[in-house]
Amino acid sequence: MGTGLTAVLPLGDNQYRCGAYTAYLEAFDRSWGRLDPIMFPVPGNHEYDAPAGQPDCDITQQGLGYFQYFSDAAGQVGKGYYSYDVGAWHLIALNSNCGFIGGCGAGSPEETWLRADLASHPTACTLAYWHHPRWSSGTTHGSSTNMAAFWNALSSAGADVVLNGHEHNYERFAPQLPNGVADPAGIREFVVGTGGADHYPFGTPLANSEVRIAGT
Repeated sequence: MGTGLTAVLPLGDNQYRCGAYTAYLEAFDRSWGRLDPIMFPVPGNHEYDAPAGQPDCDITQQGLGYFQYFSDAAGQVGKGYYSYDVGAWHLIALNSNCGFIGGCGAGSPEETWLRADLASHPTACTLAYWHHPRWSSGTTHGSSTNMAAFWNALSSAGADVVLNGHEHNYERFAPQLPNGVADPAGIREFVVGTGGADHYPFGTPLANSEVRIAGT
């Protein structure tokens, strides 16, 4: 089982494109399932939304297939955000499906929890991850302003790295501030949406985009 691996961080849409519990058992569990003991997942939109043209995807209970499959590793049902430590790093798993969890903006339950978690874990190394990227040069989904409050909180606490998915390509950004200005003291974001589905193209690169891969 994953010789040398300490943790695996699924970035959402983990069982693509149907996130029902039966789909998790039929596909995800047969491949990635062997790494379940070291998985720390976050949900994507396909954990909540039934895909078009797939009426047999029983996902009307809004994410319960995801929570049922990952159980305690997914955090509290209906929330899906939690934190933990790996070595010297503090890792924060967030749920970016804002409409299902009471919002993601400033003052929302999740953003309030995030700020409290950061305050109680003033570590030198902090990594946060969720599904919808704050910054993306992709043309299918692109950047999500809904994630601005997360970025503001993380930046204020001096966080180092953010990982996202959703856009089906790979992109690495230079460290930047919440307003998108490059700064060595800012947060470096990686978008890693290359996990097995079709690939999405890039448009004009955003400021601070360093590396882009759309075909692998």
